[in-house]
Amino acid sequence: MGALLSIGKVAAISGTTPDTLRYYERRGLLPKPTRTAAGYRQYPEGVLNRLSLVRNAQRFGFSLAEIAGFLQVREAGGRPCHDVRAAAQRMLIAVDAQIADLMSTRKRMQHTLRNWDRTLRRTPPNQQARLLERLNAPASGASSQRLLKKVSRIRI
Repeated sequence: MGALLSIGKVAAISGTTPDTLRYYERRGLLPKPTRTAAGYRQYPEGVLNRLSLVRNAQRFGFSLAEIAGFLQVREAGGRPCHDVRAAAQRMLIAVDAQIADLMSTRKRMQHTLRNWDRTLRRTPPNQQARLLERLNAPASGASSQRLLKKVSRIRI
């Protein structure tokens, strides 16, 4: 049997805090540790691997709720692999939509700046160019928002 680690030791090794570990435990991301007679948590060394998994999945873009759900399925003997893949695909589609929206915004900004440069060249030095009044309200990210709603319903 491997060594048991206190919550403080796990926090120090993993670069997190005891509060984060307790929170992860409540959310179902970490299994309930054994307790000493005094009630102190004792984690097996394997908890460090679980923490690494959670953090890597979070950095990839999964929410804590999604990660907890995948882990629950796994611990119940299921195979969440296809669900994990489908969720990652939805995230990629959403990121692509955000990138497209940002590229469109960038083009609008470049166009506006070119127009402002022309306006400034024609504006006498002692007169206001009133650039902000010349802004056209963009169509907003409405098309991207509709796409993101559709993406959230996609089952892959």
